[in-house]
Amino acid sequence: MKTPLLALPLLIAASLATAQAATSGTLTVRGQIDGGTCNLSTIANVTLPPVKVSDFDSSTWTGLREFSLEASCDSDIRNVTFMFTGTPASGSPTYWASTGTAGGIASVLQARNGPNYNIPANGTAAQRQRTVATSAGKATLPMAAHYMKVGTVSKGTLVTTATVSITYL
Repeated sequence: MKTPLLALPLLIAASLATAQAATSGTLTVRGQIDGGTCNLSTIANVTLPPVKVSDFDSSTWTGLREFSLEASCDSDIRNVTFMFTGTPASGSPTYWASTGTAGGIASVLQARNGPNYNIPANGTAAQRQRTVATSAGKATLPMAAHYMKVGTVSKGTLVTTATVSITYL
């Protein structure tokens, strides 16, 4: 049986019309942009200068040592908050406890970037943190530490440990 020639172009035209019906579609592109990060790049092991028991005869504190804490940050970070946690000294909880062998001694931590230098060991979160603006990808917090008389001072060592953590925006 022969197909009429007229029917063949109609069949071809019908199949082309169906193939061309999809003229648009949806393309979805997904991605994620994360904020920058900071790394605490200098964490200090501060050695206070040696002092004598007699240095506390006329003063409640001595042996100030200045240092800095620094965070290195990506360029989109504007502020870094340094938070301090640790153990308050027994009987003088605003100072930081010593686990060393000296008696009657604690330490003081200071952030030297504002009117309230001392960071109280037993303070609220707001009192134990300092926020620093970044500059050229760095946030630098000037600090200091010193011995503090909290009782009858006896010779030995002072060892205070505080944890420093950072958050950033």
